[in-house]
Amino acid sequence: MGNSLADGRPILHGVIDAATSGDNTLRAAVTGRKIRVHSYVLVAAGTVTARFESGAGGTALSGQMTMAVNTVVSAPHNPAGWFETAPATLLNLELSGAVSVDGHFTYSLVD
Repeated sequence: MGNSLADGRPILHGVIDAATSGDNTLRAAVTGRKIRVHSYVLVAAGTVTARFESGAGGTALSGQMTMAVNTVVSAPHNPAGWFETAPATLLNLELSGAVSVDGHFTYSLVD
């Protein structure tokens, strides 16, 4: 895996540092573009469920992932992407409680 995808789009990197019950913005919306997630790692500091969403309180992009303390959930690099937001919509991580969930993700911006 290099710094770009086969079609030349750059692979971008994001930090996951969420701890608010409910909506946690991982990547702000980009006008006219979708955010396509290619990999991610989540680590929970306590018991919580998490799911990725297109928009705050928006459409679910993943199922709810139940984690206990020090649980790691990850998805390896997928050139096609695991999921993507709607156009011009932020990437959200919804948490069921005020528990620290940290990690990182890779993504690209697509039309």
